[in-house]
Amino acid sequence: MINPSTESMEDETNRSRTSSVIMPEVKEPLLEEHLVGPFRKTIKITGLDCRVIALAQNNPNLRIKSIITRIVALAVIALIFFRCGMIFKAEGPAMSLTWAESNMFAFMGIHAIACAFCIFGWTKNEFIPLHIARLNKVRALRVKESREMDDYSSVHRKAFIWSAFWFLALLSHAIASAATQKVIISGKPVIAPLYIAMPFLTLLACFIVTHCLIYYFLVHVSLKREIEYFNVELDEAKQEKRLHDPNTLVDFSHRQVELVRLVAKANESLGSYAQVAPMFCFNGCINAVYIASGFTDDLPSIFFAILLFNLFAVLAISFMTLRPASNVQFHLADTARVLMDSEEFEKSVDSEVFKGYQVMINRSLKHNVYIRVLGAIPIYPTAVNLAMFLFPNLGNLLALVKKVLVAHGVQV
Repeated sequence: MINPSTESMEDETNRSRTSSVIMPEVKEPLLEEHLVGPFRKTIKITGLDCRVIALAQNNPNLRIKSIITRIVALAVIALIFFRCGMIFKAEGPAMSLTWAESNMFAFMGIHAIACAFCIFGWTKNEFIPLHIARLNKVRALRVKESREMDDYSSVHRKAFIWSAFWFLALLSHAIASAATQKVIISGKPVIAPLYIAMPFLTLLACFIVTHCLIYYFLVHVSLKREIEYFNVELDEAKQEKRLHDPNTLVDFSHRQVELVRLVAKANESLGSYAQVAPMFCFNGCINAVYIASGFTDDLPSIFFAILLFNLFAVLAISFMTLRPASNVQFHLADTARVLMDSEEFEKSVDSEVFKGYQVMINRSLKHNVYIRVLGAIPIYPTAVNLAMFLFPNLGNLLALVKKVLVAHGVQV
């Protein structure tokens, strides 16, 4: 006969054990409005939002609207080409102030053209929805849910602040140039329609560059957060000695494969920007530093301040082009550090566990999901740090050459 008091004690023990088990929260899917936020609507201002073209493939009723959207997008790209051409046309004698200012803004004009084509392609091919679908697949493999990691509102606020800085820098130059009836501050006067149109074309270019960089940045932030969180959970499992369980190690290995695949798929689209944009950014940066170093006395203070403001804006764009991709590569490689910090695997008698450990380290260190500038230079932390040091100093070197030439009587 069972003692009622004993049965009551067993029930109480079972309840306490059940309550001590931490159940994972239900993983809600991440939606486009969560990742992109308000920029999902403001991108329409660029005239390059071609999502309707993708929708028209499955909905014949949208065919006419998709044709109109494509025509508008091509017209916007043509206007950005025209703006860039007008800035190039203002070029002066080699190594002069006009030459440097024209090069600075013309190369950033080419950068705006690259941004325009990227927005056109990303929206037409539904890059963001497809990325979010793949991201949700990886999110489902988390050990524990993290709502903070899925909240991008703080990133959206920072993006708005950066946008205001970029708009203010570029528009101040366009308005100052128009006030002197020129395309660029140190250039020659042009006809009224041109100098009146340039601030409006510059405003359009600001919207295009801003949205392209924000989309590029947000996708990289989502990749960085997911890989970083994977490393955090991997480190927790290592500290709790759970990685010696073959099933746990296999789960993490499978998740790592999905993360590498996620980065590779994202880079197929992000590469259309990152493979070419750094070249134009650094050309603009070199000329901006050259102006700041070599022409301090050749311009009124207000105009020199505007050009200096644009120097910082160009440096910021160069940094934002390289750093996000670099951060993703850093955290991919950091997985190997987490695993190599453990001495337990070398003592493991289970050959399958040790093999899985080696596979994960090799995958972390020898993956091939870099974005390569011009298909040659991989974007990873060491290369980024070198580039951010080297290229601005080329502008200083150019200013030094100018001073030597002037000292020897050469007119520049």
